[in-house]
Formats: sequence, C-alpha cells, structure tokens
Amino acid sequence: MRRSYAISKLVLLGLLLSLACAMATTAANVPAPPASFAGWTQSGAAQSVGPSSDARFPDLWPIFQEYGYASGTLQQYAKSGQTISVALYRMKDPSGAYGLYSFLRTPGMAHAEITDHSSIFANRALILDGTTVIEITGTGLDLLKFGADFKSLVDALAAPPADGPYPDLVKRLPVHAFQEGTDRYILGPVALKSLAPVAEGDWAGFASGAEAEVGQYRVAGGTRTVTLIVIDYPTPQVATKMLKDWNAIFNLDAQNPDNKKPAIYSTRKLTTIGLVSGALNADEARAILAHLNSGEELTWNEPSFSVDQSNINGVIASVIVGTGILCMFTLVAGLAFGGVRLVVKRVLPGKVFDRQSANGVLQLGLGSKPINSDDFYQLGKAP
Repeated sequence: MRRSYAISKLVLLGLLLSLACAMATTAANVPAPPASFAGWTQSGAAQSVGPSSDARFPDLWPIFQEYGYASGTLQQYAKSGQTISVALYRMKDPSGAYGLYSFLRTPGMAHAEITDHSSIFANRALILDGTTVIEITGTGLDLLKFGADFKSLVDALAAPPADGPYPDLVKRLPVHAFQEGTDRYILGPVALKSLAPVAEGDWAGFASGAEAEVGQYRVAGGTRTVTLIVIDYPTPQVATKMLKDWNAIFNLDAQNPDNKKPAIYSTRKLTTIGLVSGALNADEARAILAHLNSGEELTWNEPSFSVDQSNINGVIASVIVGTGILCMFTLVAGLAFGGVRLVVKRVLPGKVFDRQSANGVLQLGLGSKPINSDDFYQLGKAP
C-alpha cells in the first residue's frame, strides 16, 4: 500500500515537472519587448495579450485562434512626449503568422522597408518577423516618419525565426483589376465568413486541409467590386468532390435562374478552385477566373528523337542475311580448327595432341586390343 502511494506521488511529481518545463519553454518562445530602441523607452509594465485579458477587439479572438495564436504582450513606449503601443503576437507556425499579418493589414497601408512583409499607415504599422506579428499604433502621430525606428525595434526584439517558408497562395490571384492591399490568407471558416459571407460553417473544407486566399476586384469600369476566393486542396480528387458538394449550398455558375441560393461562379485548375461572389453575370466572373493561376508548371526536358521504322520485308531480309553470315562464320571456324589440328598431328605426332602422359581414356575392358589414339583420326597403319 505504501509502495503504491509512493509510486503515485512520483508519477504526480513527474507530471508537474513536465508541465512546468512546457510552460517554461512556451515562455521562452515569447519575444520579450525590449527595454528601449532608437530612443523609445518602456512606459509602464507590459500587459499580456489574450482572449481573457485584452478587450480591444474581442470579436477577432476566434480568428486569432484559427491562425494558431500562442501568446503575446502589449507594451507602451514613450519618446519626447510621444507615446506608441507595441503589440507582439506570437504564432505557432509561419503560415499562421503570415495569415494574421495579412488579415490585420488594411487597404491603403503602404509597403515598408522594415522586413520583407511590413506595412505602414499614418497611425498604424504591421510587421511580420519570423513567427511574430508586430502591431504598432500611435494616436496623433505620423508613423511614416519612424520607419527607421521600427527597424531598430525588430533588431532589438530578436524574435525566433520562421522554421519554414511563408505561404505563396497569393501568387494564384490574377493581377488584372486587382484592388491592391485586399489579399487575405485564410485558414479557417470564421476568418473566411468575415471577408466573404457566402455560407455558414466550414463549407470550404478547412478541416480537410484546405487553405484559401481572398481578394477584391474592380468590375464595371471600377464602379463595383467582386470577391474572388481561391481555395487550394491537397489533391484534385478532393477539389472535385467539393465542387459537387457545393451544388447543395450555392447556385453554382447560376445554372438555375429561379434558384434562391447565392450565385457563385467557379472554375477548377488541378487542386485549385476559384470562386467569384458578387458578380452580376457570368461575363464579369469569367473575366477574372480566366486569369486564375493554378500554381503548377508542367515541363518536358527529355531530348527528342525520331524513329525510322523499316518495312517488314526489309526486316525479314536483314534477318536472313544475318543468319547466313553467322552460318558461314561457323563453318569456316570449324574447318580451320579441325584442319590445324590434323596438320599439327601429322607434323608433330604425339608432341602437342594425344600425348601419352596427357591421355586418359576410360576402358570398359570388353576386348584385349589396346587403345590407339590414332584410330580416332584413322591415321594409324592398317591392320
């Protein structure tokens, strides 16, 4: 009984130590706000950013979770009487970090030379650094003037690098009539519904490994915009099945004019499906879907050659001639071998061939006549 109690205590202690190590590892992965950068110094204590501690945008937390939100902090900085807020969002993987960065970015934000993925506006800046998304806000400030300061922030932050490439699904979007800054990388149904509210639930199949990109396009001479949803699936078979399932949700390609379901125009290229929502007719949708990039390239690098196929008569004639040449060669070789052997036996009898020391002939003992090797070639004297 005491032994069982001791074992239980050891197991419980091991679980607590494992939990403590996991919490310590998670805490170590959270980028700590630097004490200062480019003359900006911390103002007040850092705050934890999470569903239960940050009430700035509670409606966005389900979207944060779809992108794989892990942890984050919010820190105030002051410089020369000016104040900015720096929020650090730590994501679980590069895809989620890139997705959150694209989702939080708003049209009109100009590309900044801080990192490869960074955008800045008058009072707001977004920076993607590894798996960390940095959001900087400032009231009454022109953040466009502080690009060099924010680069120093990235250097001082020393965020963990991304352990893989960022998604490139944005390259599938057509360039023609695209509204700059409206592309969003989507990994869940909540984020998709907030940008393209065409149906409820996980109709796009994110649970089956789908990923999506959403963009806005100008039509009708720029007077209206439509939404393009590009969804990529693991295999062409999954993409084909999804198109069939959508017939129960949408009026796909407006095939039924009396259908009360939303009209969605579609196209499929290998594993990629493009959907246009908001188009008034098929021509508007096709003008965009026609330029959808499948993301696949087919190349053929093998050298080419031509085959000269002879007729059957020529083939048969070649076989007969080749067989005749082979037979002639066999006959000549046999005669040469036999002739050389006979000549050598005549000139040097018993010296090269049929030497007594090398002869070993089996005898049955049926007769008394001794064996003479010359008898095999009829070279001996007649009896």
